[in-house]
Amino acid sequence: MVDNERMKASAIVETTYKLKLITPMAMHGANAGEKAEFRISSLRGVWRYWWRTLQEEKNHTALLEQEEEWFGGTQIKKQKSPVNLLLQRSLSGLKRESILPHRTKKSFAVRTIPAGQETAVVMRTLQKHKQLLETYELYFQYMLHLAGMGQRARRGFGAVQWEGHHWETVADFVASLQEVLIRLGQSERFQFSDSGCIVKRKGEARTYHPVLSAVWVGEGQKTPQEVLKRFGVASHEANRYGRLGAVRPKRFASPLWCTVRKIGDLYYPVVTEVKADSSVYKQPQYQRDRDLFLEIAGVRV
Repeated sequence: MVDNERMKASAIVETTYKLKLITPMAMHGANAGEKAEFRISSLRGVWRYWWRTLQEEKNHTALLEQEEEWFGGTQIKKQKSPVNLLLQRSLSGLKRESILPHRTKKSFAVRTIPAGQETAVVMRTLQKHKQLLETYELYFQYMLHLAGMGQRARRGFGAVQWEGHHWETVADFVASLQEVLIRLGQSERFQFSDSGCIVKRKGEARTYHPVLSAVWVGEGQKTPQEVLKRFGVASHEANRYGRLGAVRPKRFASPLWCTVRKIGDLYYPVVTEVKADSSVYKQPQYQRDRDLFLEIAGVRV
């Protein structure tokens, strides 16, 4: 029995990512009104989304086939991903938090996992897939630079920081992100800068799905709450016409992903723009609203 356990253990390769919440996370399971809980299925969905933002495949079916090879699925052919994510310890919360922090009245309060909580995610695969693990990890680390998770993740909620990310300056953050893109073979599509617009796509997006277009880092603040408030004000003031995301009359997911990262002793707004091949993004009205959003969020445009 012991030998069998050892054989099983040696057949598995895994990496652990220790994560700390910078801002409250509004991620919910079956009982959304009762508690918030960190869910692997939600994390995996975010991971898949950010994987797509670096894929230049124009054919939807071909893209879906590639995605299912990486992450599993049933639409093309039923298959499992060679890499699994597991939560080392559960994480939940009962605290009510307003997801519109810029408003003086505490409306739209939902259950959240409070900022400061920690958890660990294990990435695991079989020994025979060991050579794939590095690429999976790089996409995971790419996501951990730019994404948040859960409700209002595009406006700064659910921001997490990996224990392996220690940046003293914005230039450190840029170098870290650039290194990941280099190792993924993606860096040639972008130009990089140490401030302001730190990543910019060299050409226009040519895909029907949103891909990475640009990344901005704004002014650091003493607390993550200050950054969240700026995101909230920017969403209200700069998106009066729904060009930066709308629910009605037709759902349009915001092309701006806002999150918070700790760099040195301050908390910085990180805003990522994702674009598809659409005339919407070429309109001066969109660019005007986007630039106003960035300015309010603390980015020098």
